[in-house]
Amino acid sequence: MGSDMNLALIHSTACRELLNEGDLEDAVRYCIAQGIEPPVPPCTSLSTDYERCVDVAKETLSDYGWWEKRLKVRSTRERRQAEMQEHSVAKSRSPSGAATC
Repeated sequence: MGSDMNLALIHSTACRELLNEGDLEDAVRYCIAQGIEPPVPPCTSLSTDYERCVDVAKETLSDYGWWEKRLKVRSTRERRQAEMQEHSVAKSRSPSGAATC
């Protein structure tokens, strides 16, 4: 899982740089592009808790630990999906009720 740790550092740093430039939307898009669901629903300036929403998003998107956990979950999910696909392919290849002569 060392690669998840490296990726977590890369992604948290990339988001921190985007956020330092004031680009919350870009940081959220970056998160989505990595296959990770953003930490909060989109913040709209009409929301009563807009400032809090922005603060939570900024803190989370730039957090190494948050990225590490999400990447581990994504890796586990992808591995399980691959195993299930392999299992279903193997199952469809096995002869079932083949006619006998």
